Amino acid sequence: MGYAKRPRSLRAETAAGGVLAGVLGLACAAPPAWADDVGQTPGDTIVVTGQRQTNPYGDPDAPYKVDRSASSLFTEPLLDTPKSVTVLSDSLIQDLGVSSFRDIFRAQPGVTLGTGEGGNAFGDRVFIRGFDARNDVYIDGVRDPGVGTRETFATQQIEILRGPSSTFGGRGTTGGAVSLVSKQPSGEDHNDLDVTVGTDNLYRATIDVDHAFGEKFAVRVNAMYHEQQTPGRDEVYSNRWGAALAAVYHPTPDIDLGVDYFHLSTDALPDWGVPYDVAHNRPFQVDRENYYGILSRDFNDTFSDVYTAKIDWRFNENLRLHSIARYGQSGNAYTASAPEQPDATLRTVRANAKRRDAVTEYWANQTNLTAEFETFGVAHTMVGGFEVSHEETLNRTRAFTECAVLPCTGLTSNPVLDLDHPDAHTPWPASSDVTGRPVITTDTVAGYLLDTLHFSPHWQAFAGVRYDDYEARTEGLSPDRDTQSTFWNWHGGVVFKPVDYTSFYLSYGSSSNPPCEQLDAFAIDYGGCDVRVVELDPVRNTSWELGAKANISHLNLTAAVFSISRDGAPIAVGSGSTAVIGVQDQEVVGLELGASGNITQRWSIFSGVSLLDTKITDSSIPSQIGARLPNVSEESFTLTTRYEITDRFSFGGSAVYNSQKFGGTTVAGATRVPGYWRYDLFGEFEIRDGLSLHFNALNVTDELYYDALYRSATPFTYVAPGRSASITLDVEF
Repeated sequence: MGYAKRPRSLRAETAAGGVLAGVLGLACAAPPAWADDVGQTPGDTIVVTGQRQTNPYGDPDAPYKVDRSASSLFTEPLLDTPKSVTVLSDSLIQDLGVSSFRDIFRAQPGVTLGTGEGGNAFGDRVFIRGFDARNDVYIDGVRDPGVGTRETFATQQIEILRGPSSTFGGRGTTGGAVSLVSKQPSGEDHNDLDVTVGTDNLYRATIDVDHAFGEKFAVRVNAMYHEQQTPGRDEVYSNRWGAALAAVYHPTPDIDLGVDYFHLSTDALPDWGVPYDVAHNRPFQVDRENYYGILSRDFNDTFSDVYTAKIDWRFNENLRLHSIARYGQSGNAYTASAPEQPDATLRTVRANAKRRDAVTEYWANQTNLTAEFETFGVAHTMVGGFEVSHEETLNRTRAFTECAVLPCTGLTSNPVLDLDHPDAHTPWPASSDVTGRPVITTDTVAGYLLDTLHFSPHWQAFAGVRYDDYEARTEGLSPDRDTQSTFWNWHGGVVFKPVDYTSFYLSYGSSSNPPCEQLDAFAIDYGGCDVRVVELDPVRNTSWELGAKANISHLNLTAAVFSISRDGAPIAVGSGSTAVIGVQDQEVVGLELGASGNITQRWSIFSGVSLLDTKITDSSIPSQIGARLPNVSEESFTLTTRYEITDRFSFGGSAVYNSQKFGGTTVAGATRVPGYWRYDLFGEFEIRDGLSLHFNALNVTDELYYDALYRSATPFTYVAPGRSASITLDVEF
């Protein structure tokens, strides 16, 4: 059976007023109902004959609305979960017209992009609620260690857990975590082919084949090929291909056995933007297309291979087992030119090489039991389980022989380029050899117990605890490091439901950052495995959150105020080998609002607002006290809206705002990149059943803006993509 559009009978109009008032002021009022929903409980899944639900966790009649997390640790609908969780559906991802991890998170409120270089890896680095989350990315709830490049061609939805989340994800997760949910066999037949062409030599093709072999066996195959030059940037390109195979076998109605394999390879030219003009405290006013790299030297190759096996066993209606085992390997190799040390008088800049050749190998198992029972009139849904994992990252670098020809005279390894007219074809005669074999290995054994208690239709509570035994050690460094930590984390919350489609909650959560947590770094200020941190206790992070959620017909509304405290984060006082360990206390207070789903049967929205107040509350360096945190846009906003003008034609767009962002490592400095607005457009025309055209126009005003700002005294700024357009032919068969 193919995907079918929503039947005409389900397209009646509804009133759309009072979005945020529906959460905070009208929580107890009767929700608006669509014509065919009368008598339905708001939030219940609606099953329509002849229509296939594309997302098993979402609302089939509201493409941007997701009702449940895919994680077995979240047993309740998101409406009843005392925690902020933002979910991006597959339909939203498709409408946004982007496919890389970095492109998607460029438009999420409360999430900002960070830089990479030599001290920490270049790749998918994000900050959530003000805190670095580069190693807090998960696939189907299992940590995906190693900083690299990720794609969404085989992704069902993306879940963003906001706030400290170690009870659910283990170490790290100071500001939150990101989990990519894989596409799995649905048990029904569906095939989909997308072919995309666009500006900047964009060529992309994806295929999704979902097939059931009877009632007991089903497979799903996804494949992708992509090549494109980066809009608005000379020379820069990103080529990649990937494949994913998932299979599920049902030997009995109560047992599901699944296996899947994922592969992604990328070949890209790294782009670290334009140099920064310290004298005028802004990026240099040069041609936005200027590329300050060396074509004969620079490259970025990544790969990922992930093998997964899992079992779901329903012993009875009240007891079920979930177990997932995974082996993975990923690599991230690059030589990239950072445009540093500009000379405004001579109009020159150095293309300073940053180098890495890292391979991460890991295995993990998560197993838990979910039990539903009652004690003294209180209903429980309890999840208890354990996690074991082993992660090993080989962090190699690349050594260069001395550059011996012009324009490299007087330098050891880095050419000098013209600031206004850089020549990427500058010859590079030096060789590049992989050197050094420093390895960092971590082993984790953890146990957790989570319980949701239903006291009455109006009151419920959540209590969760996790214990981690964590060890990290290095080889190939002088001296080698060895650290061992044990830590407990908690998450608790109380939920009040005045009516069944509205909830108010108060929650407390914690997380822990043990020494040597960041596997891609060895320096103190990067959270790396410096010899001076191995004896330290884990850094403790705590959060209070007060929130409200409403599921009004097919529209989810959320509001939350929160405070995150991070106490005793290690920082370097001084520089180099003479630096000593200091500590820093940080605080982020914020407000977040969100809306996702359908306002009317034809009008879909996904929107969010994030307002943050970041502050260093105490520090071993007194001048830091009261300063902001770096790499954070304290005000951000996004709105994606889509309207079905006719049964076959829809049109929409996105607006994104991010306020200014300051550079720095552990404290915001004077350097900054300005805030910006960006606008996108998209639409779809159904030519006939099973055949449609999609179009996307990104950054339609060709806004010049910057993703991130490097930390140093001679920083550089990542230039975001310029205007682009594409057309996709979508064939369902």
